[in-house]
Amino acid sequence: MPKKWIHFRHKIVIQLAKIIMGPYLRFKYGYRYQKYKGHRRSCLILYNHQTVMDQFFVGLICNNKTYYVMSDDLASIPFVSRILSYLVHPIPYKKSSTDFSILKNCKKVANEGGSIAIAAEGNRTFSGKTEYIKPSTAKMVQFLKLPLVFIHIEGGFGVHPRFADKPRKGKCQGYVYQVYEYEDYKDRSIDELNELIRRNLYVDESKNNQKYLSKHSAEYLERVIYRCPTCGITHFLSHRNKLTCTTCQTHWIYNAYNRFEQEEGITLFETVNDWYEYQKECLYQTRLLQYDANQVLFADYISLYAYIPRKKKQLLMEKVKITVYPNRWKITDASCTEYVFFFDDIVSAGVFGRNKISFFTKDEAYQIKSDVHFNAIKYVQILYKYKIEKGENIDDKFLGL
Repeated sequence: MPKKWIHFRHKIVIQLAKIIMGPYLRFKYGYRYQKYKGHRRSCLILYNHQTVMDQFFVGLICNNKTYYVMSDDLASIPFVSRILSYLVHPIPYKKSSTDFSILKNCKKVANEGGSIAIAAEGNRTFSGKTEYIKPSTAKMVQFLKLPLVFIHIEGGFGVHPRFADKPRKGKCQGYVYQVYEYEDYKDRSIDELNELIRRNLYVDESKNNQKYLSKHSAEYLERVIYRCPTCGITHFLSHRNKLTCTTCQTHWIYNAYNRFEQEEGITLFETVNDWYEYQKECLYQTRLLQYDANQVLFADYISLYAYIPRKKKQLLMEKVKITVYPNRWKITDASCTEYVFFFDDIVSAGVFGRNKISFFTKDEAYQIKSDVHFNAIKYVQILYKYKIEKGENIDDKFLGL
């Protein structure tokens, strides 16, 4: 007899978590929410992804039979994975790759009377606006045939943006934005359903004028910003409320309203989203296939891990140099041992957490980690720009996030 996914203990654990986390999130994150009472039946819950606490934000809104799709990065920590599986049994998903097991597991949860909650972007926003949503999400919706509940999280990017280690003093909220019964969307094509999902999950925090107080408002902006308008791709360094280009020494102040101020002259960018879009536009205009294949774009120092999804990670090389070329990453240690990963051989890649990279070849999976200042975005975006030029991307604007 197949094992059940849903157990009574999950409801007890979730209720206890709500009792503890409700006051904590209100105090620490200024979180307010409106409880949704309409899903005593199974539903598919989609929410935009702004903070590391989003599952708890959504959990306070939803009932105690809601099961969350969880990144394999967390599932690959054996002790943590086993505890979570026993307490709340999240649905594991191999992010940044094709994983059909999620459909089987979600169907099992629904058949047992549970609801499924998933951050449709699959990645927390770095820019403050809702990121790219894969068409496979629409296929999942069509496959499960469940009532569709859209939840908006707003202000989370102000309270605790993805690039930051510390939350700021401010307010955020969560609420049900829209509900569709299966009858409302069953006759829509995949493209139409995908557009419905994107439209109902779109939130743009650059339009948020609330105040978020912190003595460290700019710290680790270098995790998202990698291109100076004067110097091109370079390194930045942040301290308290100041971001500095290490090449030209230009300074920007990041204020309590999530706006940039330049110490001298007029800044080109008002928000993180402005700068983020500028970086993407510069990359769209780049022609990597026309570059000399041996031209060095940039380099960093990292640690490389072999990554066995849902099992473990194994350190292969520690504190070694990674050099980025137009068509490959080359990782070299002091003894000249090399790992070379050609973009043609990398099936997919993504940014995990604040600044880790997980990537998959046909047969292997790897993870790159570095120090707190490391910018992982530029690696993933350059990889996907190469794939756009090679005609491998279905969407010629998708840069991996």
